Amino acid sequence: MSVPFELPIRAGEAPAIADLLFQMAEKKPLNDDLRQRIISRAAALNLETIQPYWGSLQRDPTHQSAYFVAIDGSASGRAEPLLLRIAPASAPASALFPDAVLIGRMRAGGNREIVVSAASFSSADGDALRAYSEKVDREFLPRPQGAQSAIAVGNRHPEISLPAAFAAFRSIHKKTGINLASTVQLSATREMTTDDVIAARDGENPTAAGHTRVSIKHLYETGLWAAIRSGWREGYNAEADHFIITGNTDTEIRLSVEATREAIRHAAGYTKFTTDTSRLFELQADTRHPQPWSDTEIEDRFRQVLDAEEAAWVLDEFSKPFTAGEKTYQLAAPDVRRLAVKFCKSLKLNEELYDHIRRVKAQTINRTFDFEPSIDEADTLTTSEELWFYMHWLKSRGRAAQLVPPNLGFKKRQAYPAHVETSEANGVGLRDYVYHKMWPELLPRVMREFDGKPLDEFRARVGQLAAVARYFNGTLSIHSGSGKQAEVLEQIARATSGRWNYKISGELQLQLLDVLYEQPADSQWRQLYDRMAARCNEFAARNAFGEESELAKKYTDLGRGTYLGTPERGRVDGNLFLVFWIGNVNGSRDTASTDGDHRFFKEKLDELPADLLEEVRKRNANYIVWLSEQLRG
Repeated sequence: MSVPFELPIRAGEAPAIADLLFQMAEKKPLNDDLRQRIISRAAALNLETIQPYWGSLQRDPTHQSAYFVAIDGSASGRAEPLLLRIAPASAPASALFPDAVLIGRMRAGGNREIVVSAASFSSADGDALRAYSEKVDREFLPRPQGAQSAIAVGNRHPEISLPAAFAAFRSIHKKTGINLASTVQLSATREMTTDDVIAARDGENPTAAGHTRVSIKHLYETGLWAAIRSGWREGYNAEADHFIITGNTDTEIRLSVEATREAIRHAAGYTKFTTDTSRLFELQADTRHPQPWSDTEIEDRFRQVLDAEEAAWVLDEFSKPFTAGEKTYQLAAPDVRRLAVKFCKSLKLNEELYDHIRRVKAQTINRTFDFEPSIDEADTLTTSEELWFYMHWLKSRGRAAQLVPPNLGFKKRQAYPAHVETSEANGVGLRDYVYHKMWPELLPRVMREFDGKPLDEFRARVGQLAAVARYFNGTLSIHSGSGKQAEVLEQIARATSGRWNYKISGELQLQLLDVLYEQPADSQWRQLYDRMAARCNEFAARNAFGEESELAKKYTDLGRGTYLGTPERGRVDGNLFLVFWIGNVNGSRDTASTDGDHRFFKEKLDELPADLLEEVRKRNANYIVWLSEQLRG
């Protein structure tokens, strides 16, 4: 190792850290209690160019008197994420980080000669992050969630929001003793994609996979980076969410499956896999469809999609009664046929994907994983019978799901209506909320059985679905959780008896954009936000967002401008078109920048100054803590 011309830290500060470690840690168990005592003593060191992340501290497995600690070095005038190794001069050099540079040989207290080296340790240093978590301290690796409740935090700006997420889960854990950490989560084939696909994107299609400019591999590695620096050894889940199968023809579906298999290979280190084969549902088998198939058509289709042996098994297996919670269900043969026709193509593909995941995971350190076959993006609300049919099929055929995700009627980043009618005070009512949705049963049920109170109906329905999830020893997984108001979260807490997996994503990004919007109108960051909003409206003018493109003009005409609304009100007072779509321009270029810097918006947002970064992280962490408080009831 050669000494670099410009050191990232002041070499004279390293002996002070070495003295502290040798005094306090030598020949003692290196645990969290000792790390906390080191933190207390370290405050007196008055370090100027080294910011240690003491929670990362661990011994080098090759020598018990050598120590690793993640730091930020700032001798160059900017923070550089590094992994510092402090070792006696007699210790062998570590082969784990071959690119480490020598900071110097020096003498610590007691005249002990030490060698200090540093390796680059940013979220982009995947090899180093994997080496540390796999070879030095495996407690930083993600692990399956199982039956544990969790808040699954989507990270569209992982370097910004992941440290905030771990800070929030630390706060929750200290206060309650409960670990709710599922901190690494994004849709694997929507928000994310493989590195090659992202590299090829020009940003001119804001709905194409990878619009976050975060790859599957990068999100996983940034999760390791944030866990190590935060010292989070309590365990967290890393979720490759929504492997979506798309296509209108057999050829398109086959190509989508091939791309999904490749994406799963990139996600080998993740510990939860959410598949989404809902595009293969045959919706005309559902009587809620505007033009449902007749019983005769269903019988014909049943014989087409299942061979004789499969058909006999389905009719026998799914006609048996089952009891979930306080309710007993039994499906009649015509209903079984309808469910089989609606779901069997999707279910069979889920079996194939599950088997592929199992083969991929067999090549990794942690072979176990959670499986979540998503039906939350179906066009219909999920009934208890449907949920039981779907999960029982998979369990009976050896692919049991740990997370059970129905369609509850949530819309992304929008409040759930607490009233039937729309008003200025209450926002969108249920009558308008269900318009154009294949949810014909919802409003009549609310009016007939729940005296016009949408949240009472919601709680009852969620309770029944949660009972079905528990029937399979699974956890109800709630998608599109961003933007839901406290009274909705309270109903979930009551209906699930506190056993839930609650997914958020967009709200953390919106909080980042809120901070930009709040800056002075002539500031660099407010102007960047304004260009993002203008770019989003520009894409809408090209119909880039399909039918929802027309909403851009609607909210402009309503005078909502570029305001994203009040988070506490579910943002109903803001420009809901931008609430839903502005994040998608993250992966587009800042073409209107007057200084000629036309990089992707994502690259510019990653350069937030320290004060804005601190404010965003504070809001992100507070929101996650607030969610946990509401969901615990």
